[in-house]
Amino acid sequence: MAKSTTWQLLIAVAGLVLVAGLLWWATFPSPQSTTEVPAHGGTYIEGIVGQPKYLNPVLGQPNSVDQDIASLVFSGLTKLTSNGAVEPDLAEKWQVSPDGKVYLFDLRHDAKWHDGSPVTTDDVVFTVKTIQDPDYQGNPAVAQLWKNVAVEKVSDEQVKFTLKDAYAPFLEYATQPLIPAQILGGVPAKKLPEHRFNMYPLGTGPFKVTEASLKEVVLEANPDYYGEKPFLDQIRFRFYPDGQAALSALRRDEVEGVGYLSPEDVQLVKTDTRINVFAAPEFSKQSLLIMNTKSAVFADKAVRQAIAYAIDRPKLIDIVENGQGVEADSPVIPVSWAYNREVKKYDHRPMEAKNILDNAGWRDTDGDAVRDKNGQKLAFVLLTNDNPRRVKAAEEISRELQEVGIKVTVQAAGWSGFIRDFLAPRKFEAALVEQWSPGADPDSYQFWHSSQAKGDGLNFASWTNRQADDLLENARRSNDQAERARLYRDFQSLFAEEEPSVLLYYPVFDYAVSKSVKGVDLGLLLDPSHRFDKISEWYVKTKRVPLNQTGKS
Repeated sequence: MAKSTTWQLLIAVAGLVLVAGLLWWATFPSPQSTTEVPAHGGTYIEGIVGQPKYLNPVLGQPNSVDQDIASLVFSGLTKLTSNGAVEPDLAEKWQVSPDGKVYLFDLRHDAKWHDGSPVTTDDVVFTVKTIQDPDYQGNPAVAQLWKNVAVEKVSDEQVKFTLKDAYAPFLEYATQPLIPAQILGGVPAKKLPEHRFNMYPLGTGPFKVTEASLKEVVLEANPDYYGEKPFLDQIRFRFYPDGQAALSALRRDEVEGVGYLSPEDVQLVKTDTRINVFAAPEFSKQSLLIMNTKSAVFADKAVRQAIAYAIDRPKLIDIVENGQGVEADSPVIPVSWAYNREVKKYDHRPMEAKNILDNAGWRDTDGDAVRDKNGQKLAFVLLTNDNPRRVKAAEEISRELQEVGIKVTVQAAGWSGFIRDFLAPRKFEAALVEQWSPGADPDSYQFWHSSQAKGDGLNFASWTNRQADDLLENARRSNDQAERARLYRDFQSLFAEEEPSVLLYYPVFDYAVSKSVKGVDLGLLLDPSHRFDKISEWYVKTKRVPLNQTGKS
């Protein structure tokens, strides 16, 4: 009996173990029935070349370090989506008057400053008034933009802007980040650069500054953020004297990301299997060859067209940028809703360039390998700044144009002298430049309208065309996007026919990030700070959940 009892006891115990195992399996699913998803927590560390100066979006625009950090700390009434469209941010909605001159913005109810105080229209009015102040110490271009805009508080939640003239791109300029009136309201504009706020700012964005020094700035996730909460708990920016020092820190695992890589750096980093290299066209910058249409040579449209056909853009990108560039063929960026995909493109066709010049009467009549017409040699000085990469590009263009009978002499100048002595007074024949435009809106009035061909205007080609002026004027006045798109398509076609400048390429922003950081997506880069537009999707920690529970929590 004892032996039988022992066996019965063993069988009972085994049964209990089996039942417990089945219950555990039912409660905790096997790896085959779960999936790994992002989890909250963790820190991302980035190395940046330079140091912060003003972590204040009203003052810091010219400094990329300030821009990068401020993009995570502050927000504006509106923001740009990944395709360049404008959507609500601190404003939940807006109205535009029929004449396009009055904009009414309604603030969202759940937006707070990092100290917990509500965002009100007092902050909107204060921000604009600060920029408009005669003693404003920030970017003059920003001051010029807001110069003729009247701002008025309607209520704590509604603010009104009145423009001197209808201006459709205004919604994009409403992305200007706000600063808090309750903190800075009593600070004179002239004294603002001296305020502690510039290193320890108070914003409304997804991250807030908790530590700041000339070595490192630490950001922590804002628990009161009204938008999508980030997975990351913390972001640290560490500062280095140059790109090589930052890259060395990346290889030592001291940091997990480095941006602003040179083409040479990209090739080096790609050999490290621990690192991902993300790349996106930087559409805020465009390399182009500006031709002074008032000069004897470039007054002839045939010459301008021939030069466009003679330049090999892909080869130029390979030689100068190690292949890190995207060809440009329009004043409107190729991801814009207004981009004309049917616009005339100047592919590398040197024989077409020769035919155009022959038909226009530019021939080599004296056998010196340089074309001439009515005693005028087809020769000019190509001016650029003394950046080695820019000089290299100019020399390649000179070589390519020589092949079709055009003599080009390359001349380099220091950056300040290049602008002050040549570009601004229009004292040049041709110039190789990088044109900067911070917005996604297709409005290019400042670069190509005839009114901008003098004084402080940016139409350095001195191109004057009445039809182009009409198209640009009407397009910026209309609030009908379909109508604007039609007008800009016509403008792009006219530009391609007249070719007042040869559009070359957009540079590529390269970003090296450790493979331990997931969810990185650069999206549309109007400037490098936009690499953080989707920061809420970045993560360094994961967890396992049942297959039917994969949402963000």
